[in-house]
Amino acid sequence: MKMKTLLFAFASLLISTALLAQDPIVIPGGADNGGKLETTINGDTTATGERNNPNQVYELEAGTFYLQHAAININNPDGTLTIRGQEGATKPVILKQPLNEVAVGSNQIQSSLVLQNVQYHNMATDGVLPWALFSINGDNHTLVVEDVLMEHSNGILFNMNNVKAGCAIQIRNSYFRDMQNGSGSQWWSGRVIQCKVPVDNFIFENNTITGSGLTILGQQCLFEYAEINHNTFINGRKYPALNQYWKEVYFTNNLFVNSNWVGEDKENVATGGQDPDGLLHGISGVDTVTTSVWMNPKFLTEDSTLTSEIDEISDYIYYAADNVAVSSASLDNYYGGGLSPDWDDAPSSYLDWGGMGTGPWKVVSVPGIWANERTTAMVADWDNLKDENNSIYEYTTEELGFGTEPLTQAGADILAVWNQAKWAVPDMAAPTEGWEDNVHFGDYDPNTIPGIETEDGSGISKISDLLEDFSYTMDLKSKSDGLRIGALHWNDEVFDAAASMAAVKAAYAYTGIEENVVSLSELELRNYPNPFTGTTTIAYKMTKDSHVNLSVYDVSGRIVETLVDEARTAGEHTVQFTPEFSSSSTYFIKITTDYHTSTRKMMMLK
Repeated sequence: MKMKTLLFAFASLLISTALLAQDPIVIPGGADNGGKLETTINGDTTATGERNNPNQVYELEAGTFYLQHAAININNPDGTLTIRGQEGATKPVILKQPLNEVAVGSNQIQSSLVLQNVQYHNMATDGVLPWALFSINGDNHTLVVEDVLMEHSNGILFNMNNVKAGCAIQIRNSYFRDMQNGSGSQWWSGRVIQCKVPVDNFIFENNTITGSGLTILGQQCLFEYAEINHNTFINGRKYPALNQYWKEVYFTNNLFVNSNWVGEDKENVATGGQDPDGLLHGISGVDTVTTSVWMNPKFLTEDSTLTSEIDEISDYIYYAADNVAVSSASLDNYYGGGLSPDWDDAPSSYLDWGGMGTGPWKVVSVPGIWANERTTAMVADWDNLKDENNSIYEYTTEELGFGTEPLTQAGADILAVWNQAKWAVPDMAAPTEGWEDNVHFGDYDPNTIPGIETEDGSGISKISDLLEDFSYTMDLKSKSDGLRIGALHWNDEVFDAAASMAAVKAAYAYTGIEENVVSLSELELRNYPNPFTGTTTIAYKMTKDSHVNLSVYDVSGRIVETLVDEARTAGEHTVQFTPEFSSSSTYFIKITTDYHTSTRKMMMLK
């Protein structure tokens, strides 16, 4: 059976976008062109309201700022809206400036969306933050975000809850900065992406996120294919990802600094629905897929049971490897009950969710646990679920040697008081002062433009231009791809996503499938080219007539495709293999005849 993902369609979409939009529309910026961004995009229609070009690319001039006065609002269900900044100077800067006290609002996109090489300020110049910056609506839509800097968040930056089928997401090489909205934040707000729908393809690589709540919010839905690779998460209030239902996930090479730092009150938070089994959640996790999980209908039979592709735990790929989690010593007082009126070893909770009573309850999971009991047990029981080479609280942030301290004592004290107030501890009020100077890395001012080593400049050309510096001096290298753990943009290192993921998948291979080549005089098996980029030719030569089974397997040992399963005469035969999988991957080609079996490894590079 062929492996089905949307990666091939995803790549085709981007290619078709480039072909159909040969001539980008360049939108002028500057103070004299306020509102030009949205009026150009919204108004690019025919007299009857259809888009002039459903795959039009809109370019923003490098080194220029844009004043957005109203929301982008387009109905383009069969196309892709592309907004990209030109290269050659600092990234174009988009500032939201309301007119006549009318809020800019959320951008409503009935279309796929590509956003590249821009600096986008979510908070309007009057201090107003929308619940969502972009809402992507309609089925079979994709989101691509690359090389973007975004500041501030209320609820969500990108909301894809209305893409109920054919949802595909790719977020790379970006920085989502100061996602905590001061004392008014919710625990779970400040999300980069919300996608409480079945997700066919999810890629989240080489990003940095500071102060987020629940960074990736999928819930009770199946992610068919996911890469969460080489990201840096700084001071995350809650889990990096709520969803635990993966058909195939590579949760690898990430750096977690004070992740899920608020901890959990098991009586309320865990039993209140954050985990289906009422368990503490953990930074990483996996769960059994059942028909109660919302999924692509292709995984359900006519009898509403799971198909053979997903009906057993052995069908999953879960690889959590080469991650590092560290905690700041500045949180020790909070973790040790320094603000608790009840415990000398834990923070207090007085929440009452579902009539549990007001406690006091102990806040546990401080610092946040790596994985809960269910995940640990499943990994122990199933060879295809792997958790390895992870460094969990072996080091402190101080030992890593960051260029910028992730959480000073003053900042930790503000967060600790804020959090005990969120736990409803009596006589505990959330602090309203000190956030800008001690918690946020920028000045939290929507009227200034972060620039090169300044908070009031003209923009940046790369992430490392900013004042903060999350490079570190400790030698933390991935055992799978040999790269520095976490996001690589702080060291201006080039991130080759395809090569990294190819190495990760090669490291994951668990089944013991190895090249097993018999004597060439008896049975010859080869493919060319190898590595290949799209299609490879598989050649086999037999000295006797035989029934032949020629099959391709993925790194988990599952059949991707059976190419031949019938009688063949002696001699040389060829067949082509084109995987429906557009990112780098390792495969095994296995031939079985009446006399011999031979296996070879081949690799697709993208």
